[in-house]
Amino acid sequence: MTTPPSPSGQQTTLRRVFYQCQLGKSDLDSMFAMACEGIPRPEVKVSTIAGETLFWKPSLEELVAAIQRDAPEIQGDWANLTLQAGTPSGERGVKIAIDRERVEVNISGSDTTWAFGQMARVEKFLVSRGAVFSSPKYENTVTFLFVAAFLGLGAFFLVVGVDDEPVQDCIERAKKAPRNDVIFNVFMSVMLSFGLLFPFFQYLRRRASRARLKVNMEVPRGTWWSRLSNGEKIAAAAIPLTALATLGAVVTAANDVWSK
Repeated sequence: MTTPPSPSGQQTTLRRVFYQCQLGKSDLDSMFAMACEGIPRPEVKVSTIAGETLFWKPSLEELVAAIQRDAPEIQGDWANLTLQAGTPSGERGVKIAIDRERVEVNISGSDTTWAFGQMARVEKFLVSRGAVFSSPKYENTVTFLFVAAFLGLGAFFLVVGVDDEPVQDCIERAKKAPRNDVIFNVFMSVMLSFGLLFPFFQYLRRRASRARLKVNMEVPRGTWWSRLSNGEKIAAAAIPLTALATLGAVVTAANDVWSK
């Protein structure tokens, strides 16, 4: 953040970036009020970019009113919001830039204690609103690699298991296999279920924990499950049950064939 030179001849500048922050109307009001504490008679500017237009007002309430009047198509989650506050002399300044992925906090001041104290307060507040310090894109990449490896391994065994051996011979060989028992079948069923359902619930958890910016309403609190919509909860219950029922039917059919 660029600020005028401090009359004291020194200035501490701090910058932090947070991800997955879930901020509703009261959260934004509290955070902006907290950020301006310690700045006597601050010059405040709250702004957002809607399309090709930059809107700014001296308070969030006035900005929301202006957006509702001049850009009513903006509803639900906003794409961006920025708070800038500081003294005319540049002794103290705060800039908080929020978008759909992260919150960037910049604090500068000639008083080092005040600068570090304000950053610590803002950080604690954001962490209580779901903030993490690394981008969730890395976790998404790991999950994708896990699923790809799981599917690739399954495809490999499927391909190498295909040969010219008659189906009847395969069944007879499976009957005689020492591993053809209940424990093995249950173990493989559990492993397959885990491999299919783990990425699904990871997706739901990350969806519920994604960054939110709602200036006109509150963001639900609680566990990631409680933050899912009713439709998402129904899907979360129905899809695993369907998958397990299908898997159980396949295992039962296989046991029936092998036991004959």
